[in-house]
Amino acid sequence: MSSLTLDGAGRWAEVPQLPPEVERAAARALVDFLREVEKAVLEAKAAGPEVLEELHRVWDFRSFDRAWLPFILPMLGSGEVRITLHDGLARMEETGIPALWRLQMGGHDSFILGRIPRCVWLAARGGEETVGTIVNNGSDVFAAPAILEELRAAQQKIDWSRLPESPAHMVELTKQPLSPGDSRAILSTLGTGDIRAEITGFAKSTINRTGVRGIWHTKMLNNAGKPLLDAYVCAVIPPEVASPCEAFDDTVERCREMVDWVEKDLERGAIGGEPVEEAR
Repeated sequence: MSSLTLDGAGRWAEVPQLPPEVERAAARALVDFLREVEKAVLEAKAAGPEVLEELHRVWDFRSFDRAWLPFILPMLGSGEVRITLHDGLARMEETGIPALWRLQMGGHDSFILGRIPRCVWLAARGGEETVGTIVNNGSDVFAAPAILEELRAAQQKIDWSRLPESPAHMVELTKQPLSPGDSRAILSTLGTGDIRAEITGFAKSTINRTGVRGIWHTKMLNNAGKPLLDAYVCAVIPPEVASPCEAFDDTVERCREMVDWVEKDLERGAIGGEPVEEAR
């Protein structure tokens, strides 16, 4: 998820030098956009939890002047979650604003406000409906049948109507004495899917959907590259990938902080090269 510290100096350092009039216009466009984001969240919250859960607002990049994007994108920054669908056909990452995503798909770019872009939700419903008969069940296979049966049972209990908030059912492999045959049988039986998520922070996690819908393979390494976790998780989408509903409070807070900061920098001339009163 996004860090809650708004590092204005760090973001400003990433913005390329632009003509003053472009910089001022881009800053005002960013302020207007952030106010729209804040308004969308507040309206959804006022309408109730179900509306907030389903919030999915899209802003196409074509609604912004292309000259503004070199200012807007680094100012919004990047969060900790990145998702790839269908070997790169669609790519998305959370921005520095919680629950606000940048999506690249089919040659088009957009911002999406929501717990997770809808294309991920739709892709997650694809795949095999259940765990099939074990594949490569040789003489060196011992633990795989029980693990696959546990995953099969947990997958059948998934609530497909909503994104999970609580921890998902996990089968941890890190401390299990798996033989090479066990690993081969599990991987062969579950297959590979077309959704990949990467999460960075105190550690780096890679989460791949298997060929069976609702079953994900997650691996976690610390920043020194040491394995911390190897597990299978059963969920529509693992809860750590989607933004939690409570993150929308942080969305509003972050938007207000950035609007205040940008407006003050406009007023004193730190953005656009001269005080805003003189520029008008």
